[in-house]
Amino acid sequence: MDESTVDAYIDRLVAEGVLDHDESSDEIATTEDFEHRRHVYLDTYLDLSEAEFHESVADAFDLSSAEAAADRVDELGISREEFATYLALSAHLDGYGVGERTEMAGIVAEVGPKSPVPGALDELDDGDWAAFVAEHDRAVVTVWKRRCEPCEAMKGDIDGILAALPDDAAVAGLDGERCPDFCRENEVNAAPAVAFFEDGDLLAAETGRQRPDSVGERAAALYGDS
Repeated sequence: MDESTVDAYIDRLVAEGVLDHDESSDEIATTEDFEHRRHVYLDTYLDLSEAEFHESVADAFDLSSAEAAADRVDELGISREEFATYLALSAHLDGYGVGERTEMAGIVAEVGPKSPVPGALDELDDGDWAAFVAEHDRAVVTVWKRRCEPCEAMKGDIDGILAALPDDAAVAGLDGERCPDFCRENEVNAAPAVAFFEDGDLLAAETGRQRPDSVGERAAALYGDS
């Protein structure tokens, strides 16, 4: 697709409530309403076997067989995430043809949802969190997720939490759903979470909503009062 076609699709998707355009930052992300819808399809289709995936693609695109669907998937490089996005769009939109919805799905899958990490924090991912904790004597990594009421509540305390941490501690955040390596290696199984590191090693990971006073007390116990 050329740039003008992409821009036209983005305008339509904004008007349809699929994408949100933040004019102050010029950032584009999927809306919370659409993400709730897409989440249902992702839960269903991300873990399908190859055979089940191809059968689902054949049904959705009215192909003659699962084998024909497998050829189409290979030819176009269709991922499960793109397919789930296509189905979510099909349920959300009226009046668009298969080709239009397919092209829109590619755009939406690439844009993705707005990060759950508060804007006050630098954001890490599975490619750079290890370097971040290794580069700082003391590092605190917070974990956030979408559709997480305790996370939203904790965001309201983010300034107080930052103030309660030691001045020499580097602090960042990450999206727990997009950072499975971090969560697995540091045994973080819920969000929000606060992981305390020293000299590159994990000292403790606290899950559940944390308040400034509890974060400050835990940091003092782990790092000492100095």
